[in-house]
This record gives sequence, C-alpha cells and structure tokens, in this order.
Amino acid sequence: MNLWKRALLYTMRKKGKTVILFLVLFVMSTFVLTGLAIRSAADRSAGELRKSVGGSIKLIRDEEKTQNWTYEQGIGGTMVGYTGTPITDNEIEKIMQVKGIKSYNGIGYGSVYAQDFSFISGIQFSAGSDYSSLPSVTHSEAFNYFRRKAFQLIKGRHITPEDDHVVLISTALADKNGLKLDDSITVRCANDAGEYPDVSLKIIGIYKSTIEEGQFNTTSTDKRNRLIIDHRAMKEIMQTDTIQYDNGIEFFVDDPKEIERITAEIQKLDLDWNCFKLTVDNSAYEAVASSLTAMQSMVTGLLIGIGVVSAGVLALIVHMWIRQRVRETGILLSLGVGKFRIILQHIAETMVIALAAFGLSYFSSSLIAQGSSDLLFAQAAESQPDIEFEIPDDGREYMDLTGEFIPYDTSAMVSPDNIEVQVTRNHLLLVYMMGMCIVVFSVTLASRSVVKMKPGNILSQMS
Repeated sequence: MNLWKRALLYTMRKKGKTVILFLVLFVMSTFVLTGLAIRSAADRSAGELRKSVGGSIKLIRDEEKTQNWTYEQGIGGTMVGYTGTPITDNEIEKIMQVKGIKSYNGIGYGSVYAQDFSFISGIQFSAGSDYSSLPSVTHSEAFNYFRRKAFQLIKGRHITPEDDHVVLISTALADKNGLKLDDSITVRCANDAGEYPDVSLKIIGIYKSTIEEGQFNTTSTDKRNRLIIDHRAMKEIMQTDTIQYDNGIEFFVDDPKEIERITAEIQKLDLDWNCFKLTVDNSAYEAVASSLTAMQSMVTGLLIGIGVVSAGVLALIVHMWIRQRVRETGILLSLGVGKFRIILQHIAETMVIALAAFGLSYFSSSLIAQGSSDLLFAQAAESQPDIEFEIPDDGREYMDLTGEFIPYDTSAMVSPDNIEVQVTRNHLLLVYMMGMCIVVFSVTLASRSVVKMKPGNILSQMS
C-alpha cells in the first residue's frame, strides 16, 4: 500500500490521537506564524523609521592636537590661529563616494561686526566685543539649529548650494532694525589682524529662535544675533582663497543601522587624520526606536523558545505513541520492512496532520496577530527607560556662555504607538518549512528508541 495512503488511513482510524496531535501542531504553528508576522512588521517599521529620522557623521578639525594651532598675544588677548589642514571640497568629494551617504552639509565659521545695522547687545567685556558669530552652510534646512527645531523659518526660504551672498536673520534682529525680506545688510570680519572689506548680504529668510536667552549672554552668544550665510559670502568675508568648512562637514546616511560601517570606511580614506576626526550622531533614532528594537528582541526570543518547546513537546507525544505501537513495529520488522521505511511511515502520519494544522493556523494567526502585536509593543514601550540624547561635540557654535548645548527637540520625531501586522503567504510558507523540519527531527528522535530494537526482542516483550 502507498506510504501516504497508509498514513492517511491510520490518522482516520486513530481519531483521538489525531485530534490531540492536530491541536498541538495547530497551536504551535499559530504562535510561530503570529511571531513571524509581528517580527516582519517590526523590521519593516524600524527600517522606515531609521530612514525618516536619519543619522549623521561629522568630519571636524581635531582641536585637541596643539600642533595644529598657533597662539600669539594680541591687543585684546591671546589670538589663536589654526595652522593644520583645512576642511575643503576635497574631503567632500572623497567621502561622498562611500556607499550609504545620501547628502552633506558643510559648515563654515566666522565672526563679524554690524556695519549698517545693530546687533542685540549683551554683556560687554571690551570695546570691540559687540560682534556676532555667523555660520555658513550648504543647506540651511539641514543645519543643526533647524534640525533640532531651535530655529524655525517663518518667512522666505532656506539657503541652497546655488546661493551667493545671502543671509537668514532672526525675527528679533529684523524687528530691532526694521528689516524685511530682500533688504540688504553690511558686515565686516571681526578678526583683529588683516584688512577686511565690507560685504553686503541679501536677506532671503527670517527665522524665529525658540531658545530662551539667559541673562549671561554676550552679543556673540545670543542666538538671536546669529547670521546664517552661504559659503561664497563667507569666503569673501574671511578673505580665503577657497571655501573652508571650519565647523566641519556633516554627512547624512541613508540608514542609521549602517552608520558604524560607513564610519569605518571613511576612516580608511586618504585624509589628513592628524588634523581631522569624526563624530557620530545616531541618538535620535536610538531614542525614538527603542521600543521597536526591544520588541524585535522580544519576538525573536519568543520564536526561538516556541521552536524549542514545540520540538520537545512533539517529540515527547510521538515517542509515547510509538511505544504503544511496539507490536506493529515488530511485525513490520519481521516481515522485512526496513527501519528507515518505518520511520518514514511515522513521519508521513505526522505530516498529514501537520499539513492541515499549519494551513488552518493561517486564519487563526490573522485574527490574533494585530492584538498580540499591540500587547507586546505596549509591554516593550513600558519597559524602556527614557533615553537621553547623546549630544555630539559640535564645538562652540552650539554652546551658550555657560557651556550648555542646544538640546534636541523630538516633537517631529514620532515613535509609532503600534505597528500594522499582516500575515502573508510567505510567512505561511516559512512556517511549513520550519514545521516540517521540526516534525522530521522530532519523529526521527522519538522513533529511534523502538526501531533500533531487534524484531525478536520486540516480539518477546509483547509476549
């Protein structure tokens, strides 16, 4: 008689055993299928969240190495000059070749006196201290102040790489001086040494500062005085031959999960690492995705546990039933039926039941997957502590007089409350593959203790 036909007839004859084994396999496959669907949904949500939040790697000057600096005593105090390799477009061209980097934002640094307008005055340390810092940027929208929501553009537009001699100013500075879009302001470099020209800048945007200014601000540390300009304007203000990114270049990655690999590849490039170093900012993703990451680990552990327990329970049940079929096994062996064929018979019987159980589990898991996901997600979220952002070392441009960094505003970084789970045919196919492997392993393990016996010993035990 055909192997599968005999297996089907046996399962129909032993209805009680068939029902018990069916329920075991049905529950097992329902849990596994639900877990696979939840894990797949969590992976998908984590991937989407990583790309929406992003991460960055910043190339900056290594200010800790004193050999890259000169110190001279000037009229107003010690003048510090950078003598190391400047960060230029050469570094951008090399780093942008690394796979996984999607864009960059170069940041220059300078300080200027106001020529035809007035800054908001702060604490005065000397007669010449009424100046303000100004960064130059490739994309002002990607500038850290705007990304952290410390600045919010309310009029005009952002600076782009094509702009030439433009500026963004604060609402406070505009109100103080009666300035509006398309007006021009004139500034001059505030460096002590050298001859510097007056430079005219066109106002293309006005931003609102959300930072509460303290009482210990100087004119230069008051963020309301911050002028944000393009690199061509900075080049003329500072009288440099090339565009230099004194405050570094921030490179944005496609997937924060790849940030360590990308950093390692950048460090292998032919750059002057005696003058440069890298800082990595992945804290935004880690903060908003903590519950998803915890859920992924939780579901993975559950899947492994379910697989191990299922194999053990199945092996125990099948072993008990096979021992009850000693007489049948002995007769088959005495008739010359091989041990391998007997094991195949047991496997076929279990698989007949498993095929039906796994198929029906598709419908049961579809009913409970979303609810199970919501429950697991809530538990994972509750177990996660509040994560503090690891603020990168952005340098003086991001500190106030007391040395306090501008904090991240996470209002736009929304961690999902739940994830949408859908059981697919691919998940079912994977359950069939995993389930059949467990069935073969469990039945083979359970059958060994009987089929390894001699037919004579089996028959003597029967008598």
